Amino acid sequence: MPNPRPVAALVVGTLLVAACGTGGTGGTMPAPTAAPPGSTTGNGSPGQATPPAPAPDGSGSSTPAADPPAPPAPSAGASATGATTASAAWETVGATDLPGSTALLDVAATGPRDAWAVGYQDGAEDREGAPAVLRWNGSRWREVAVGDGTGAHHLEGVSAGGPRDVWVVGNGPSAFAAHWNGRAWTPYRPFGVAEDYRLADVAAGDGDAWFAANGPSGAVVLEAEDGGFRNALSTEGALRAITSRQGHVWAVGTSTARTPLVWHGRDGSWENLAMPPVPGGVLNRVWQVSPSEVWAVGQVSASPGDRPAAKDARPLVMRWDGSRWSRVEVPVSRGVLHGVTATGPGDLWISGVDADHSGQVLVLRYDGTSWSREYGPLLRAHTSTQQYEGTDDIASTGLTRVPGTGTLWAVGSVGVGDDEKAFVLRR
Repeated sequence: MPNPRPVAALVVGTLLVAACGTGGTGGTMPAPTAAPPGSTTGNGSPGQATPPAPAPDGSGSSTPAADPPAPPAPSAGASATGATTASAAWETVGATDLPGSTALLDVAATGPRDAWAVGYQDGAEDREGAPAVLRWNGSRWREVAVGDGTGAHHLEGVSAGGPRDVWVVGNGPSAFAAHWNGRAWTPYRPFGVAEDYRLADVAAGDGDAWFAANGPSGAVVLEAEDGGFRNALSTEGALRAITSRQGHVWAVGTSTARTPLVWHGRDGSWENLAMPPVPGGVLNRVWQVSPSEVWAVGQVSASPGDRPAAKDARPLVMRWDGSRWSRVEVPVSRGVLHGVTATGPGDLWISGVDADHSGQVLVLRYDGTSWSREYGPLLRAHTSTQQYEGTDDIASTGLTRVPGTGTLWAVGSVGVGDDEKAFVLRR
């Protein structure tokens, strides 16, 4: 199955962006916003913030760089995926029977009776597939049509500022976005018909919408504005995720040197924040608990690919404490992390794949003092006749909290190629 999150080649240049809605006309994207004094331009130019002081062990981590505790031994009769005891708190919730190769790549919720999940369906090794949008109404998941003529193959991200303020982003021959106002979808082409830009994520809330994208001139952050899109930031590197809350915008990914990349925006100014040196580090998701507590998750891998195998990567968790970023060790030695959310201070949740139990969704919880682990149900048993080595492995995960409750939704896919199938879990 083609990579659902491609990263375009990065060449510094001029960015022209056109926005068009239903019946709308395109326009020229304003010039990139200049980095303010005291910030950097993403290439380590003068004015870069002072790197944080190293931890006592010199690793830059907020905890000693000791090996994480070993995972529990697989239960009796475990399959080749290293099956372990599943937490009874997680249950499989039936989604619609999407055809072909399917995956759900992101999920968002506005309340107990309103949640959205996006990805793709009807894919195969010889075709890209079509967008998939599912909506939870309090009793079941139902497929929702985004509209004809989207041209998108995959939807990469979803964010909801409320039941009448939902954005989805995806890609086909060109980048695609759509806004739900509670009654209908309005489609947009943030980059016109240009085929060398890709949208990675979207963040909606507080009446704003922010978009992380990548193109031939590098990474870019867009802001929805007056029915179009404003270029808020252009930088080197590649962005994978974005979040906004309480007037703060955080965009994360990887630098051209393949180290963690974080940009922070506030009041129209952007700063490329100094990060601990983590060669091979990539940040896949970011979540703000408060302006002085922000978490970003991903993996460390020598592989240049966009989705390294869990067995070839180490989990990466980083935390902002209001003054600096530091690396935080977690009790998993090999794997990748895809999702992060929080129901409040001292209640952080992270989803991903533990290489030692790769057939089950890994969920990490931090209560403000210590970490604990949970595993979802085994979604597909290993067989000697399965089509691919990774047929029984979790391929991707997404995670969100349900506002005002302790409920969590997790989505993703299990398998690869023609065998990939979407799942939905609830806690």
